[in-house]
Amino acid sequence: MPPRLRALAPALAVIALVACARASTVAPTGATSADITETDLRHRLFLIADDSMLGRLTGSEGAHKTTEYIASEFRRLGLEPAGENGTYFQTMPAWRVGVDSQSRLEFDGDTLRVGRDFFPSWVTAPPRTLHAVSVILGGVVTDSTWISDAQARGKLVLIDFPAGAGTVTFNPQRWPSAAAVGLVRYERITSASMGRLRNAFVVNMMLDPAAVPVVQITRDAATRLLGGAPQSLRPGAVGRTTRGFIALARSPVPFPARNVVAVLRGSDPALRGQYVALTAHNDHVGFDNSPVDHDSLRAFNQVVRPMGADSPVRSATAEETARIRTILDSLRRAHRPRLDSIRNGADDDGSGTVSILEIAERMALGGERPRRSILFVSHTGEEMGLLGSKWYTDHPTVPRDSIVAEIDQDMIGRGTVHDFPRGGTGAGSDSYLEVIGAKRLSRAFGEMMEAANARQPIPFVFDYTYDSPGHPLQYYCRADHYSYARYGIPSLALSRGEHLDYHQVTDEAQYISYRDLARVSRMVHEGALAIANADARPALDAPKPTDPNAPCRQ
Repeated sequence: MPPRLRALAPALAVIALVACARASTVAPTGATSADITETDLRHRLFLIADDSMLGRLTGSEGAHKTTEYIASEFRRLGLEPAGENGTYFQTMPAWRVGVDSQSRLEFDGDTLRVGRDFFPSWVTAPPRTLHAVSVILGGVVTDSTWISDAQARGKLVLIDFPAGAGTVTFNPQRWPSAAAVGLVRYERITSASMGRLRNAFVVNMMLDPAAVPVVQITRDAATRLLGGAPQSLRPGAVGRTTRGFIALARSPVPFPARNVVAVLRGSDPALRGQYVALTAHNDHVGFDNSPVDHDSLRAFNQVVRPMGADSPVRSATAEETARIRTILDSLRRAHRPRLDSIRNGADDDGSGTVSILEIAERMALGGERPRRSILFVSHTGEEMGLLGSKWYTDHPTVPRDSIVAEIDQDMIGRGTVHDFPRGGTGAGSDSYLEVIGAKRLSRAFGEMMEAANARQPIPFVFDYTYDSPGHPLQYYCRADHYSYARYGIPSLALSRGEHLDYHQVTDEAQYISYRDLARVSRMVHEGALAIANADARPALDAPKPTDPNAPCRQ
């Protein structure tokens, strides 16, 4: 699941001075079977979430190895290649975007340094030199009483992100006449998010000449630029006059950024040209340059950050510190301190990736050949902002209108009583499943999935909380299913929910509930077959969006 910017994590975990990773867990061996089994899922996940994959960052060697493995499995199962040029791969043009060390802001003999005081972050904005530009407070992100574009013309507009602003969705391009926009939230960016900003990816090298440069800026730097703390000033307050240069550097990624695409051809000559798409993303967020103590971080997050990177960043209270110490003491009795720097992404989204492989094997070798074809798409670049799924749906390798439905799985390996958000609240580990988007375009599609779930030995309870319009966590806009929904394809995203290891180095295969991962996989398998074998494709209840590139609305 793609990240949002967060503050720097409290320094509870032990930080090492040199980069080092915990010893790799040895993957289990043995061939997989034609059934969807816990053993097979475990075998696959320990392979792709191993430390040797280095967190599967898009364009990295680890991501390349993972896509090779996925393609080799599709080939072994006899699925048709549905990528480019007769292969299983669809390459997405991608470039590394990093800091330009020449970036700077100067005023009244003072200099703001890139990487310390601010950081350029709008990847499509061209470099911009600032000549005697006034600084103005545009407003507070949680209050819509912002300055007008006329007031912003030619100025550096600062937007305050106060503590508690949380996950507010905000478009800094709302002032097209501004010289630049600064978001006062640098301190709330985690080290992981900073690493992604320094190694972000864009789909192509074409810059948008109309895009306004955006920087993340510290509160101290904003105060110096405005001549007063942002929270003490009113929108429209004018500060210093600054000059400088804002830019990002671009270079090719080391390895191709690839979607992996395959087809299980349907049995009905009249329907085999239609497809039910099963998707998951194969990338994660790489590794950190500063290792932490694995168990210290886990103990802290269990108490203070139960949703991992999606929990507010704050210090522990005295009572929480005592609880953390009790947990850590218990872990210390089990093993010695372990330095860890790799964000393995076992749940996010190793779990969804191995699920579609198991479903593919069940369909290919289990004697069931659906009437419609099944389209398997393993997306790249989801953590960079749904880039791989957007690229695929913008450049589909099968006719776009022939895709009758899409089911995306992301983070389906947890949801136990020890995980957030339903642990201890009465729902229980057997029942909770987040469902996003199922009935937004087609009620029939959602009802077919509900019926497939009802047929399971232990059905899930579909939780639509995060699908509600306007929900602040914006899950509808943050999953790969949206890339399909924006083209009017009935789509849904399934998840067992966030947890303390979300986007952490602790998201490892050892913490997955393989029993429940197998249950989700079997339910999706049955739902996909029901749609593929239906006499008619799911009927749309809503018109197709007129502009697939319009901003997503939760």
